Amino acid sequence: MRILYIITLLVGLSISQDRSVIFNTGSPDSTVGYIIDSTHMVADRIYVQNDYVLEAMVFYMSTTAQSDNNVIVSIRNDDNGVPGELVSDLSEWDFELSPLNSSGYNLIVTTDLCIYLEANNYYWWHIKAANNTTEATWIQSNGVFYTRAISNDSGDTWETGIGPAGAGGVWAEQIYESEEILGDNNLDFVTNI
Repeated sequence: MRILYIITLLVGLSISQDRSVIFNTGSPDSTVGYIIDSTHMVADRIYVQNDYVLEAMVFYMSTTAQSDNNVIVSIRNDDNGVPGELVSDLSEWDFELSPLNSSGYNLIVTTDLCIYLEANNYYWWHIKAANNTTEATWIQSNGVFYTRAISNDSGDTWETGIGPAGAGGVWAEQIYESEEILGDNNLDFVTNI
C-alpha cells in the first residue's frame, strides 16, 4: 500500500502544473531599505529560464506619509544591463501604500492580465514614486548577492551592482507548448482524415 501511495504521489508531481517562484529574497529582518521618492528609484534584475505568465508579486515597502504615498511597480525589459521599456502595456501598477502596514508586506495579483515573460531573458522589477510627494522605503533583502539598479536622478542614469535587493518575490506559471504532430491539421492531437 505504501508503494502505491508513493507511485501516485510521484505521478501526480510529474504531471502537475509548474507554478514557480522566479524571484524571491525572503522576508526582510530589518526596516533598512532604499529610499523611493521623486528622484530615487530601484530595480531588481530577474532571470527567466522558461516561458512564464506572471501571477503575483510581493514586495516589502513602508511609508510614513499620510497622503499621496503611491508607488509605480512595473516589470521591464532589460536594456543593456539596466531597466528598459515595459514588458507590455499591462505590466505597470499604481499601488497605494498604507502607513498603517507595520509588516511592509504588499501584494499585487496579476493572474488576469496574461503578462508573458519569455525564456532565457533578463527582466527588471522596478519601483518608483507615483508623484512628487511620495516618500517610501523599499526594505532591503537579507541576502547581498542580487543584481540591482539604483537611480538618483529619476531614471536618467542607473548604477548597477551586486548587493541587497529590494525585498520581495515574483511568482509565475510556466507555459507548456505541446509538440506539433505532423498530419494533425485540425490540432486535435490525432493524425486522421
